[in-house]
Amino acid sequence: MKILLILFSLFFSLGGNSQNCFEVHKIKSKVLKEKRSIWVGLPTNYHKDSSYAVVYVLDAEHRFELTYSMTVELFENQSAIPEVIVVGIPHIDRFHRINDLTFTDSKVDAKGKEDTIGYFNSSMTGNGLFFLKFLEDEVVPYVNKQYSTNGFNTLVGHSIGGYFCAYILPIQKSFSAFQIYDASIWYNDGDAIKHIQKELDSNYKSNIFISKGIAFDGPREYVDHHLLMIDSLGTVLIDYPNLNVSTATFEKDHNAMYLYSIIKGLSVLFKDE
Repeated sequence: MKILLILFSLFFSLGGNSQNCFEVHKIKSKVLKEKRSIWVGLPTNYHKDSSYAVVYVLDAEHRFELTYSMTVELFENQSAIPEVIVVGIPHIDRFHRINDLTFTDSKVDAKGKEDTIGYFNSSMTGNGLFFLKFLEDEVVPYVNKQYSTNGFNTLVGHSIGGYFCAYILPIQKSFSAFQIYDASIWYNDGDAIKHIQKELDSNYKSNIFISKGIAFDGPREYVDHHLLMIDSLGTVLIDYPNLNVSTATFEKDHNAMYLYSIIKGLSVLFKDE
C-alpha cells in the first residue's frame, strides 16, 4: 500500500521537478580511450555549502530519469531519504553495455543451460575491469571535484548491471553501498558468487540491497534458475558479519520491478538518516 501511495503522489507532484537540474558532462576517458557522457541530477535545493551522498546509476539511458525522479519524490514528499545527487552512466550502445558490464564470456544462458547462440562470446564481453577503473579513477573523482559530495557513494545496477555490482564487491574501493536489482547472477555459471567466495575479505563492510521480480509471462524454465541464483547471492553475502544485507521480492517482471526496487531499496538504505 505504501508503494502505491508513493506512485500516486509521484504522478501528481513531479511534473516540473523531473525536468530540472539535469546536467550533461563529457569525460575524455584515458582508461576507455574514448569520450563518455555522464548525466547529473542535482537535488532541487542543491547548495555548494552543503554536502550530499551520490547515487550512481548504471544503464542510465533507461534508468536515470526514473531514478532521479524517485529520489526527489522520496525526499520532498515522503521524507524517506535525504537529498542526494544522482549520477547516470549511460552506455554508448548495446554492444558497449554488454562489454562494459562483464568480466568474462559466458557459455550458459539464464536457464543455466548451454548458450548455443553464443550471445555472450569473448568478442562481445570482458571489459568490466576497465569500466570499473573508468568509474573509480575518472567518474567518481570528476563528480567529487565538480560537486559538493560527502563520500557516501551508492551504485545501482539492474540485470547485467546488477551482476557487475556483485562481481566488483571484492575489488572496488569507491562505493559504500550497492543496490542490486534482478541481477543476472546466472552469468557465466555464477562466477560473481565464486569470485566473492574466493576474494571478499571476511571483514568487508557494505550496505547491500538485493531484489528480484518473480512475475514472468512464459515457461518457468526461463526464470527459475535466474531467481535461484539471485537467492544464492543473498545466502552467500548474509554469512559476512559486517555486511548489512536486505532483500525484497516483487510480483513484477524483470523491467517493472525496477521502480519498486528503487522505492524500497533507497528507503531501506537511508532509513537511519
